[in-house]
Amino acid sequence: MNYQDILGRCSETTVAQLASRCPQTLDVFRRYVPQIDNQREATIDMVASIADVEPEQLCQELFDTVMEQTSIEELDTDVLLELILRGYDAAHLAKLPELHRLARKIEAVHRVSPEVPKGITLAIKNLEYTLRDHIERENAYVLNRMIHDQPPRPETPIAQMNEEHSVIKRQLKKLREMTRNYRAPESACRSWRRFYQELRNLDFRLSEQIYLERDVLFPRFQF
Repeated sequence: MNYQDILGRCSETTVAQLASRCPQTLDVFRRYVPQIDNQREATIDMVASIADVEPEQLCQELFDTVMEQTSIEELDTDVLLELILRGYDAAHLAKLPELHRLARKIEAVHRVSPEVPKGITLAIKNLEYTLRDHIERENAYVLNRMIHDQPPRPETPIAQMNEEHSVIKRQLKKLREMTRNYRAPESACRSWRRFYQELRNLDFRLSEQIYLERDVLFPRFQF
């Protein structure tokens, strides 16, 4: 998780918006701009410019403050939805085509090596297909119905989404087994090592997202 997952885009989120969610962030702003109460409509990036500090430094301090005050399990539903849609789904869909290309390259270049996991390209392709289909339907029929804590319709397929989460987790387990827990052999080239590291990151982020949906978000709408 990075700070934009929680703060939103620092070029768009204003002091007032962030302070309404976490009043303690005003103390951070005041360390840089003592008269911040007169700049409530300024964005985080604008405050960084006024204070002559790197936006990343200010954003990271604000993120740390928000997370100290609010555990991820206590985040507002709309914040969780934004985190899932922009912080997780968008990143997965952008990363999977690159992983597919890397898998195909490694299987082709190192096809004679016994340490190349046979069928890894197909496994990545299957995960991409499963995840794209899942994300499209979950967003349309589940997440969009939860905005502003709206009570779910009786036909909202929460149980089906959780079943699909289990399918995705099995696919991730298969990838871990195929790659020996993403441990590249000593002879692996730079692309191979990068591929495994990116796969590890995807596994972590997907598992984190499934936890947020299945154990934090969805129970709020199951009575």
